[in-house]
Amino acid sequence: MMEFDQIEIAIVAEAIPSMKIAELLSSCGVSQEHITLIRPDAWPELIRNRFALCIWRVANRDGEPSFLPDPKRTPEFLGNCLNVRIEDEPHVGVSPYVLRWNELDSPDFRVKMRQLMEEARLRQHFRMHEQWYRLAVAEANVGLWWWDRHLNFIYLSEHFQQMLGLTHEQLPANVEQWLEFVHPEDRDTLYGTVDIHFDEDAGRFQVECRLKHADGVYHWYSLSGQLRSDDLSRSMILGSAVDITQRKEVEIELAQAHKQAQAAIIAKNEFLTNMSHNIRTPLNAILGHADLIRDLTNRSDTNDSVDAICRNSQELMKLLDDILELSCIETVHPVAKLEKTSIQDLVQCGVEVFRPKATELGLKLAVNLNPDTPEYLFIDFTRTRQILSRLIDNAIKFTHEGEVGVDIHFHRFPTPTLELIIRDSGAGIPAARLESIFEPFNQADNSPSRSHAGPGLGLSISRRLVHILGGSLDIESEVGNGTSVLVRIPVEVPSESILPVRQPTSDSKKPELPNLDGYRVLLVEDGHDNQVVISTFLRKAGVDVTLAENGQEAVDWVRSHRQESMAAGVEADNGVDVILMDMQMPVLDGYAATRLLREEEFTKPVIALTAHALKGDRERCLEAGCDDYFTKPIKRAALLEIVQRFGELSRQATTSTCQ
Repeated sequence: MMEFDQIEIAIVAEAIPSMKIAELLSSCGVSQEHITLIRPDAWPELIRNRFALCIWRVANRDGEPSFLPDPKRTPEFLGNCLNVRIEDEPHVGVSPYVLRWNELDSPDFRVKMRQLMEEARLRQHFRMHEQWYRLAVAEANVGLWWWDRHLNFIYLSEHFQQMLGLTHEQLPANVEQWLEFVHPEDRDTLYGTVDIHFDEDAGRFQVECRLKHADGVYHWYSLSGQLRSDDLSRSMILGSAVDITQRKEVEIELAQAHKQAQAAIIAKNEFLTNMSHNIRTPLNAILGHADLIRDLTNRSDTNDSVDAICRNSQELMKLLDDILELSCIETVHPVAKLEKTSIQDLVQCGVEVFRPKATELGLKLAVNLNPDTPEYLFIDFTRTRQILSRLIDNAIKFTHEGEVGVDIHFHRFPTPTLELIIRDSGAGIPAARLESIFEPFNQADNSPSRSHAGPGLGLSISRRLVHILGGSLDIESEVGNGTSVLVRIPVEVPSESILPVRQPTSDSKKPELPNLDGYRVLLVEDGHDNQVVISTFLRKAGVDVTLAENGQEAVDWVRSHRQESMAAGVEADNGVDVILMDMQMPVLDGYAATRLLREEEFTKPVIALTAHALKGDRERCLEAGCDDYFTKPIKRAALLEIVQRFGELSRQATTSTCQ
């Protein structure tokens, strides 16, 4: 390809001069196919074509050129073309675009012609890029602007003016008038950003702000710019503007929807918190009084009724726990919390607790713990135990005879994984229901005549817990041949322990209740029935119990006994070993009462008694100054154990202080 092969050249001249000029262009590297010869009287044809260079051969007659195109039309229609005239004698003045005919054969003429063709090529290239640029700006709907701080002037491109709907009379004359177009809430941000970039040349910036259109309506724009300096060291910011109104409206709608969703979540959590309290509090009284009735009678019919009360109350409590657990998973999006865990403890807490229930139903509960399983693993103990418990409880519920088995394996490769298989010889699940049973409130048999009650939350919660741990849960089942659930949970292996775990014992004897003779407990509880239950549990174990109806009574009681202790020279005693503090009470709740006691340097243990069981409730109690957290309904053995544990610590602290 020749040097100037890509530009189109028109020669407007008589036949003989045209041929001579064409030969000259060929010798300069122009292909003949890019040269068009046009007769002088046909020059309007130039208007219909796109030429980069037009060479006019003009013969002078009587001191004037013999032929010139219409001077009124040439600039309009041929302005994008480089026009060069070859005359016999150029007029007064020197122009690089007017050449002499008698110099046509000189080497200098060819040099000039090459220069003119190069200029024509560059002009054509520039026009093409300008067209592309204008097309891109128009298609992308981008407005251009510059900000000259020295002249206190803002320039808006023609397209930007059209975007804002401004006429030339409405254009801002200075920066102050330009800022009037900016929404009052966005002016400081825009002006401050531009000011910083003028002073510090901080590179490219981008600001989102609202600009007022000619109709008075504000639209959102993304303004971006960068500092540029001219040869006179005068700085200006060159920038672009894009209308982002649609995007911002979507973002604002999403933000409002998110805000409403968060408000709904807060409202739901508050509702669940109150429901938890309002259900757990009477359940605590029901279960506690049932336990006390069992202590007072040996009649079998009475004990059967008590057992029915306890059994149904526990079912109600389990339903409440399931609903709360499902709510927490859906709203809080928890993450796994790995801790060093004894696999034997996991089996004992997650599996062995179901042995009495299985035995009562005539089922065998078989535990197969692979001997290669390490004694300790880093695992989320609480959630893994919940998964085991729910799946075993579900298996027992749907198994009328035979056995429920739990197989536990550890796989080191490809990644350390704890594998749990819970299998049963129960009724099995139809293949068409294997996926839907994981939906909340759905069961394998949802018909009105189904033989098993329950909300249908166990499998749904189990799968969600497994996903939180980064594991998988798969199920295989055949109607009439039982069900197997396979759970795989990623774990970490402690470097110092790869020993296999000891096989768990099946001993499930009921632990003996501790003797708490001489322990002093301040019970702060506003509910009469719960006062009776908890105080009776404590007194039967030998505890000296003092009652307070609310947090203010508790604070006043501590203050009074502190004065008595100080008068007796036993400053650290305060007349109590442990405070059991209900958290929701009239006058002064447990949170405020505990904070007040801690501010007054009360150091004895305070145990929170609460019917709240949502995520964060324990942390809230601890932040208030409580030493531990106890959820209603209260089990006698657990209550006495925690009182014994903290009471012993309290007594040891008092003894060391007094010595």
